[in-house]
Amino acid sequence: MKFYILNVFATLEKNSGNQLAVVFPEKPLLTEQMQSIAQDFNFSETVFIYDHYLLRIFTPKSELPFAGHPSIGSAWLVGQLLQRKHFSLEVPLGVLSAEASESGAKITFPGVPFVREFDGDLKHVLKHCSVDFSQVHSDLVRYVNVGPEFLVIPLRSHAALKKAVSPVSTKDPLKCYFIFQEDAATFHVRMFAPILSVIEDPATGSAACALAGFVRDVMKTASGKITIFQGAEMNRPSQIQISWTPQEILLEGRVVNWANGDILQV
Repeated sequence: MKFYILNVFATLEKNSGNQLAVVFPEKPLLTEQMQSIAQDFNFSETVFIYDHYLLRIFTPKSELPFAGHPSIGSAWLVGQLLQRKHFSLEVPLGVLSAEASESGAKITFPGVPFVREFDGDLKHVLKHCSVDFSQVHSDLVRYVNVGPEFLVIPLRSHAALKKAVSPVSTKDPLKCYFIFQEDAATFHVRMFAPILSVIEDPATGSAACALAGFVRDVMKTASGKITIFQGAEMNRPSQIQISWTPQEILLEGRVVNWANGDILQV
């Protein structure tokens, strides 16, 4: 089976963005087989593409209905392989409208973010993340579900964001998405999901979609476009573009083809 390793949301030719394994099965694989391959790659996500349009996305532990950097990486790679600019892809959450260029891709988020109040113990969460309660806009903390659900935690300073750590010492099934707004068009973020074996993610496209829903529905900004910086603390700088209107969310980023090869054992 042919596979590619891509750097998605990359800012440099190497050592940036979020690594993604893209696998083209020669025949249908069992879910257990795909999960095993994803565990072997051990990236935050591995995507399997069937017939150049159907995507199955796996973390090392489980399958996801949608994820951003696998969708962007797949859109770019399919565009390059088929020499097409506009096409559709399908994930379990729905159909993605995709636009590919030589350097990257843009997709429409295939669902509607669902925002709900956080009903847990925020101080407990922050303690395990080494974040002081005084550094949090606690009245704005929300769950945002975009397929995977993220706990969006707005911070008051970039310094507090840099000090945060992954909550590996708690068993709470949380995907903590810390955000700091530098200005109207710039956010710095970090995402920790030890429940998915992702201690920290260098670039999280689905969480960027959650951020768009958060800014639109919680901060009441009906439309806009922002640049999201992530991964600096991991020495894998990443840059994500997200834009939104009341009707749709668009995710965009640069992609670099880093390696390719063949899987010999399934």
